Amino acid sequence: MSFKLLYTNLAGPQGDFLVDPSATFEAGQIGTLGGSTTGSPLGLPVVSVAATGTSGLLGIIDDNKNTQFIATVVNEVLASGASTFAHANVVSGTVATTGTIPSAISYTNGSWATPVTYAQSVSYSYIIPGKAGDDTTLASGKCTLWLQPGEYATDVYEVATGTNYPATYSVNAPLYVSANGKLTPASGAQVVGRVTKAPSAGNPFLNFYKI
Repeated sequence: MSFKLLYTNLAGPQGDFLVDPSATFEAGQIGTLGGSTTGSPLGLPVVSVAATGTSGLLGIIDDNKNTQFIATVVNEVLASGASTFAHANVVSGTVATTGTIPSAISYTNGSWATPVTYAQSVSYSYIIPGKAGDDTTLASGKCTLWLQPGEYATDVYEVATGTNYPATYSVNAPLYVSANGKLTPASGAQVVGRVTKAPSAGNPFLNFYKI
């Protein structure tokens, strides 16, 4: 749910662009530009959320337009016999571990039917309770998009790749766009940036240099 500018060669973002009215996103997701198809004049730059296979002009979204906020947990330790996560409202499809995936997960309750039989760690995303979404594009109808190279940090990224496999982030590894418009180490059409600091249990932020 957080996005930080660490440094860039320019003082400010590339610009404020019109935003796709049907789009939903959090600051830190990857955006792309296309031309407007309605209004006058046509062809004005409009921000939409990028996805797997998107190539061309890509940038980092610096606005929120959503109904909820999602947080990231990296390597939460599950003790032997545990049957609950530290957080409820787990996002389906984000649970990742190098051990055995807990069975019959209740994503709403953050629990599962069968306790783990040995200590292991798990990463996942969860919806922050009691924190309503926000639309910082509402008044202007525009979105800030960082297009220029620089170093950024976010906790909005994929924690899982494939089927419940942990996403592995390592320094200098390439980053791509996931189907959810988030950074991922899984190969894609175009490299968005490279990792400068991998996330950890103590600091879940992913630092990266945007290319």
